[in-house]
Amino acid sequence: MIGITGYAVYLPRHRIEREKIAAAHGTTPILGGERTAIGVDEDALTLALEAVQALELPECRGIYFASTTAPYLERMNAALLAAACDLPEEVAVADFAHSLRAGTVALAAALDRVAAGGQGPIVVVAADARQAPPESPEEQWFGDGAAALAIGRGAEVLAEVRARASVTDDFLDFVRRDKDERVTSFASRFTLQGYQRIVGRAITQVLQQSGVSPSEIARVILPPLDPKASVRTAVELGFRADQVQETFLERVGMIGCAMPLFLLSAALETARPGDLILLVGYGSGADALLFEVTPALGRSRRRSSIADHLEGGLRFPSYELFRKAREYFRHHDEGPVVSNVFYEKEEARTIRLRGTECGECGLRQFPPTAVCQRCRSTEGLREVKLGRRGVVFTYTVDWLAASPMPPTILAVVDVEGGGRLYLQMTDIEPSAVRIGMPVRMTLRRLGAGGGVYHYYWKCRPEEQQHG
Repeated sequence: MIGITGYAVYLPRHRIEREKIAAAHGTTPILGGERTAIGVDEDALTLALEAVQALELPECRGIYFASTTAPYLERMNAALLAAACDLPEEVAVADFAHSLRAGTVALAAALDRVAAGGQGPIVVVAADARQAPPESPEEQWFGDGAAALAIGRGAEVLAEVRARASVTDDFLDFVRRDKDERVTSFASRFTLQGYQRIVGRAITQVLQQSGVSPSEIARVILPPLDPKASVRTAVELGFRADQVQETFLERVGMIGCAMPLFLLSAALETARPGDLILLVGYGSGADALLFEVTPALGRSRRRSSIADHLEGGLRFPSYELFRKAREYFRHHDEGPVVSNVFYEKEEARTIRLRGTECGECGLRQFPPTAVCQRCRSTEGLREVKLGRRGVVFTYTVDWLAASPMPPTILAVVDVEGGGRLYLQMTDIEPSAVRIGMPVRMTLRRLGAGGGVYHYYWKCRPEEQQHG
């Protein structure tokens, strides 16, 4: 039995109301509510890492990263994710890109790897933070987010794959050339017709393979081409409107190639053993995958739900700050130039988040050191992976430090399992910080320069994930 052994999602803490976007351009909102939005220190890679960490897997044999907005065009983004997860060099990694279907293509590749005898789990993570032209409808209904699935075999499978089908069609809907920063949309009635035709072919094939009728499907997941496309398409294909998975467009938006996996996670939150879930990915063709929920789902660990992620949030006070957060590092590349010698030397500390543990007294220290500060021993010191959770020991709020989004919150964090870190704090208002509050380590973008982005660890409130 091969299928999904774990699932998790991550939504950035920041939001902006669509009314605020529309008002900035003197127009009206295309739909109500708000959309998720990255902060100034986030990108598709940092969103993906949050989703992978939320899986809390005891082991991982591979990471397949899907994104149309990955930060690097010539560097394996999945390899950077693997380093941030402190995985060994034997781990299998791959990037999937260039299409809104990248998430389901990566999922199919992971299923194939496990079916061919590859060791699991293989993590499939999709994340996007797409840029739309200012004043366009897409600027309002796009959103940012990530979703991750663990793929494996055996008794731990929560949803077994029953059938799969794919069709390829070089149909123009959303396009971004190598020189473009923003998406070009070909939205029209003809585009909707093309979407329905292509998706319909994939769904017809998978239903014929499995011998299942539309009425037997508990949930059908159709990534929205526009705010109304999912239900309209499903009904025309023989499904009932109540079979269509909620798309969360009024609270989240269309989160690119992460949307199918995000909606699959939502469906699994309420699924029961025996339910059939039909997942569709769309873009330059379509993928259709049919899953059957197993009894293991009821025994699985409770995860933070999508409702948990939607609680609270930080609203951008203005449209201008929303745009600044998205574009700051596109126009600021004056950070330090780092040699590959220095990067290799510092990777264990800055990306893998390793410290030193004393073999004599057990004290954990960061950064790694050659002498234990407690017992002064120089023998038996070993490099260890530090915990990714902790509590605030003390903090300060700095209004004078140079920052694209002042103020800067600096915190001393006592790490779970030992060690103490001095970090910036993010995703929180200064007035909400408290000594003793639980936090989680999060890799964020600190700067850019010398042809690379500079990532380092910060901490964010653990309450966001309902731990």
